[in-house]
Amino acid sequence: MAGKDRERVQKFREEANAIRRAEESRSRRNRWLAQLGIISGSVVVLAAIVLLAVFGSTWFGSRTVLEARGYVEVPSADGSSVEQPISASASGIAVGRSDAAMKIDYYFDFSCPHCVDYHAATGQAYNDLVASGTAQITYHPMNIIAPYGAQAGAALAAAVSADPASFYEVRDGLYGIPGQTQSAWGPEDYATALTQMGIADDAALEATAKGEYVDWVAGNTSLSREAGVTSTPTIAIDGQLQLNDQGQSSPPDAEAIAALN
Repeated sequence: MAGKDRERVQKFREEANAIRRAEESRSRRNRWLAQLGIISGSVVVLAAIVLLAVFGSTWFGSRTVLEARGYVEVPSADGSSVEQPISASASGIAVGRSDAAMKIDYYFDFSCPHCVDYHAATGQAYNDLVASGTAQITYHPMNIIAPYGAQAGAALAAAVSADPASFYEVRDGLYGIPGQTQSAWGPEDYATALTQMGIADDAALEATAKGEYVDWVAGNTSLSREAGVTSTPTIAIDGQLQLNDQGQSSPPDAEAIAALN
């Protein structure tokens, strides 16, 4: 009888030990899962922090808004000038009457050598279209070549924000500065250049020195790419990109532009 009792007690002990081991194993598993959850959660939080640090200013941060409206003297080929309206917004700088029969979008990058050459060859022809009231041209400063193109575009934006009438003088002045010179410049150099172009507004000069409108140029670049622009200079006439048979940008020459007038 005593032997059977001992066997029963031993059996109970073995069952209790088995239950205890199972509980300990379950507890260890639960602790491991909890730790894994904490680690995973930490990784997610860390990733979110990194994303916010990198893209926060783009997603949620305040962006520099360019809003300006006024009039500008458009230089004609005969040496005279015609006053036309000018307005600036998130998508570009529009010059000319809003009711003009033709709408032209002009995509360019100050750091693009082809843009510099194209402006030298056709700039007056485009001016004549605006001066005559034939077209309204919206200029879209982009940056796809060299970083200084963004700084130059930002300087133009700052100037127009303070003095819309300065558009042509500043644009042509920036085009006239050699790329080799601009490639070594920083924002403060552009602020100095603006003063030499007649910009005296302290807010505009400070904005230029701080590069505040660089994000505006970046926004223009994104919008332009969404519109199908892949290179500069690119011209769109009444919403139609001027492309060759290979789908590459093929902006009209001065003679073709003059024929539109």
